[in-house]
Amino acid sequence: MPKIEAGSVREHRAQRLAQLIDATEAILNEGGAEALTAGAVAARAGIARNSIYRYFDSIEDLLELVVTREFPAWIDAVEQAIAAETSPERGVIAYVRANLEQAARGTHGWRASLLRGSLSPSARERVKNLHTSLHEALDRVVRELGHPQPELTVAVLQAVVDACIRRIDQGDELATVSDFAAGATRRLLADDDLLRHP
Repeated sequence: MPKIEAGSVREHRAQRLAQLIDATEAILNEGGAEALTAGAVAARAGIARNSIYRYFDSIEDLLELVVTREFPAWIDAVEQAIAAETSPERGVIAYVRANLEQAARGTHGWRASLLRGSLSPSARERVKNLHTSLHEALDRVVRELGHPQPELTVAVLQAVVDACIRRIDQGDELATVSDFAAGATRRLLADDDLLRHP
């Protein structure tokens, strides 16, 4: 039985898993996916190599945990930004800006890179489902606007967000990209207003 370093077995397990994820992130930041091995993670976390498999089944599972680690906080931040606004139009712009702010926190780029190249198909599908839950927030607020083509509007707005996130990942300033995206969003919403009231 491993020595428990927390108030309960559950807390101990959560702490140890967080240490392993932290170690994995550090390795990925320094050397990329090529440097990631079970031995490297164990050494970085300061535990025996065979002990890490008490917490996950494979390196691919650990990669999935790393990629999805920030999703709950990201989704919560976006939902809160939308809820703080007083109109659907402002809610849509809040969605756009909040996503860019989360992306600018500095880890989105390499997490997205892992998603494209290092995760298993099943893990990519689970991550896709997390993205879907985020997009549902946009869909909800767009439908409140009463747009004649809500699905198309959501798709175009999300394309704007995705393109601007890529620019942030490439080093563009958040303020510049966010203002551009907000302006593009306002123009799109204005055009849709014309569609409703020709």
